[in-house]
Amino acid sequence: MRYLKNVGNIGEQFAAEMLTNCGYEIIGRNYMTKRGEIDIIALRDGVLHFIEVKTRTSDEYGSPSESVTRIKQQRMKRAAEQYIQGRRLFWRNVSFDVFEITANLIDNCI
Repeated sequence: MRYLKNVGNIGEQFAAEMLTNCGYEIIGRNYMTKRGEIDIIALRDGVLHFIEVKTRTSDEYGSPSESVTRIKQQRMKRAAEQYIQGRRLFWRNVSFDVFEITANLIDNCI
């Protein structure tokens, strides 16, 4: 289980760096509530992005984004609503995104 957590952490760090390089401003990471969790919260061009990062070491069981179920989507939405309400933010443009990564991390480790 620890290996899976490490894979997830590596994926989230990679995603945050890639998003920053693409002009996103990371304003939150690993936002957790009783309602749900959001891996990355970012701003770009006036859009508030709530991003789920899914990292897999293979596509043997499908693409990473396929594991974002309807239940997970609902939890993200509830967590995003709490985030916005708790900070008294008023956003017209909100996006829910999945950043998927498939990488053979064992072969790439030094």
